[in-house]
Amino acid sequence: MSERLIRVSLATQRLELLEGSELMATYPVSTARNGPGERQGSGCTPRGWHRIRIRIGAGQPVNAVFVGRRPTGEIYHPDLAARHPQRDWILTRIL
Repeated sequence: MSERLIRVSLATQRLELLEGSELMATYPVSTARNGPGERQGSGCTPRGWHRIRIRIGAGQPVNAVFVGRRPTGEIYHPDLAARHPQRDWILTRIL
């Protein structure tokens, strides 16, 4: 089995799943609103090579809402967003 890698493009907000050099799938992602950066606590998306140690959200429906890495039981919808305009929307999965 070839090595599996995930590549995330901050510019295009896409995740690519690669097996060896073959592109297996692409998915939309949302990275930090504060842009790229490596300072602890900055609220930025760190660049570089990372290892996924935990996947949060297995078994949750698409657009499940997370706060503090825990599902709220809500499903994202524009009406919900209108009621909570300041919320930082974390949806579906956290890697």
